[in-house]
Amino acid sequence: MNRIPEIIRPCLNDYIKYLESQFSSDILVGVYLYGSISIGGFDEKKSDIDFVTVLKRSLSQEERNYLKAVHKKLNLNSLGKRMDGVYIPMNEIGKSNKELSPYLYCSNGKIKSGYWDVNAITWWMVEQYGIKVHGKEISELNFQSKWIQVVKNMEYNINVYWKNKSKNRFIFVFDDMVEFCVLTISRILSTLETKKILTKIEGARKAKEILPERWHLLLKEGIRLRNKPKSLSLYSSRLKRAMECRKFILFAHNLCNEKYFSEVKKGIN
Repeated sequence: MNRIPEIIRPCLNDYIKYLESQFSSDILVGVYLYGSISIGGFDEKKSDIDFVTVLKRSLSQEERNYLKAVHKKLNLNSLGKRMDGVYIPMNEIGKSNKELSPYLYCSNGKIKSGYWDVNAITWWMVEQYGIKVHGKEISELNFQSKWIQVVKNMEYNINVYWKNKSKNRFIFVFDDMVEFCVLTISRILSTLETKKILTKIEGARKAKEILPERWHLLLKEGIRLRNKPKSLSLYSSRLKRAMECRKFILFAHNLCNEKYFSEVKKGIN
């Protein structure tokens, strides 16, 4: 609990209080934080509150309605609207979306049913860095994440998601997409290099150490957009910066496939 930023503790305390008032230990196993909070990268203005709430069973319709009411109350606090997480039955822990039945999840403070962002990285972060807020210790949940699955997930991100993004000539004109592109890809590269999940800023700084100087200006631009978005751009032209983003994606695609994704093909754990 010491790693939880002071600013979000009241919101989490209310969340646990509301859950305990309705759900007994026969239903609620535990609540766990992962993501930026768990690795010391929480940004008070931008970061989500990523959580996994583990249940012993699926919820009835009445219980689902209560859960919706819980998040509606939490949304009275602006941080409540930044709660992004999932409600997973105990017997489904460690599985990715393709293996899971539809589940409840919270996005932008609203409860929905279906599929959210549950993958190998989710469970790796919960196991390696997660913070117990309530309930059983993470070590008692009896699941194991595998690094090879994390690499496979990042392979999809680079080879499918980002490769497709690189074909769009217009989206990288916008500051938020430049920041998202530079910091996310830097984080992937740095994570693959160090085998540790880094914060976005740590990832960009590590990328400056491992990547050619050719990309340093773009990395600095990504950091600038994260830390001082209203400051002057390091680029004189948005179009030139957009082109650099697209080239950076293709560079990362080639580098990852040559250097890191061979693990996937070999099946190394």
